[in-house]
Amino acid sequence: MPLFRQRKPGQLERDWDPEQFVTVRNTTNSNILLDLPTGYFRLDAGRSFRMTPDIAGVPQVKDLVAAGQVEISKA
Repeated sequence: MPLFRQRKPGQLERDWDPEQFVTVRNTTNSNILLDLPTGYFRLDAGRSFRMTPDIAGVPQVKDLVAAGQVEISKA
């Protein structure tokens, strides 16, 4: 008997829909450590990552966007 139950694709918690996500991009030459409600996330220099739009409401991210160190764009 398996130790865990496999999920079928129809039972996933969230379906991947590109329209529901934003791209967060580090515009600096240094890594940024984000302290998100779900835990720490390192956004490497010049890299981008897809996240849910509520990332824009995190105070640290708001400050970084205002300083021009991070860009948030609609996918």
